[in-house]
Amino acid sequence: MVLDETSAGRLADVIDLAALGACPLCLLELAIEFREGRKPSRQLLAQTADWVWLEISDSLHAAVVRARMREAPHAEDALNDLKNHEWRSRLVQVVVERLAQDLAAEMS
Repeated sequence: MVLDETSAGRLADVIDLAALGACPLCLLELAIEFREGRKPSRQLLAQTADWVWLEISDSLHAAVVRARMREAPHAEDALNDLKNHEWRSRLVQVVVERLAQDLAAEMS
């Protein structure tokens, strides 16, 4: 099954995003867009996801495996999405967006 944005968001709700180890500097440009109240471009989100994926891939995969062990909804679909699409996966996009929103809130 394909992981949609809503399902990815629900799974992201049960993952400790702060524990993933994303570099704040990699999220900064996206966070500034959120802080300024602008909707970031798809290109910026994709570029940021690509950078952040290098840092969080192992920890995010482990977090999704733990979620699957707890039988969290959509975890199995997320694992397949991560395997097939890596930083382009819907879950990574949602996670990076949320991490940037959290950073934007801290900057305010």
